[in-house]
Amino acid sequence: MVTKFSNKMILLTENSKVLIVGTLENKLNNIIDTYFTRKECVELNENTIEILNENLYHQYDMVIYSLTQETFDLFKNNINFFAKHSIVLIEHELYSNFSYYINSIASLVVLPIQEEIFVEKIYNVLCINETNKLLHSKEKIINKYKNDETNININEFLDKYHGSIMFLNEDLNDNCNRLKDLEISQELFRDISSNILKLNNILKNNESFRKLSNTFSQLSDFLVTLDLESIPPQNYTAFDYLTTIVADITIYLDELFVYKLFKDVHVFEDSLENNIQYFEDSLFDNEQEEDDNLEFF
Repeated sequence: MVTKFSNKMILLTENSKVLIVGTLENKLNNIIDTYFTRKECVELNENTIEILNENLYHQYDMVIYSLTQETFDLFKNNINFFAKHSIVLIEHELYSNFSYYINSIASLVVLPIQEEIFVEKIYNVLCINETNKLLHSKEKIINKYKNDETNININEFLDKYHGSIMFLNEDLNDNCNRLKDLEISQELFRDISSNILKLNNILKNNESFRKLSNTFSQLSDFLVTLDLESIPPQNYTAFDYLTTIVADITIYLDELFVYKLFKDVHVFEDSLENNIQYFEDSLFDNEQEEDDNLEFF
């Protein structure tokens, strides 16, 4: 569970930019340095107070204020508003004076705070920002395809199985992460096989996915019967292709069941079949054409 949360934090912070207004204590500053590669700091004093404004805040995914009584008084008398996507850290003595601002910020921290709770505060604020980005992207994509007759006709099926697919997709993402961590085991392959078989049992209920479900069925059978001892160790790099295949499946399911975009299914089917064949050939040194390449969906 800790590992999963850390992975999610890294996904949120790897391209995020944070502004720190004031001075953080060392242990909290170390947390910022652990997760963020893009960090800027501004001391809060008479010389810097004028640069703190909306134009500056918009350049960052999150703003963290660390206030003492002195800097709070300076802030209140000169600016008197906080960035909405902010975390404000205050001493306990400031709490009663700060109550006016609580509803205008994303998160408040009364020091001292445990490190894991501070990380959760950061995660929650960044999740809001990430959700807004995803909703904006989803709106553009939906508007682009909303009048497509194919998409309209398949909505009932997508609505019916949305919940089941999302649980399966989360499991497949976990499988993919284990592959990325270089786990190669019969247990993992059986787990992937089981999840793909469950996916197949859902998709075969719609005629549009019959060919795709057959491909999933064949992949599931191959993985569950795969004998690791029969594979030369030098061919274990072929499991990188399996990682790509599982990752592509999760992306396609997100597009289909989250964004509800039913398009180019035949392109995905053909790509998946080719990639599976390439994966199997690479495991057992089967001859391949010189121009064979793994296809990315």
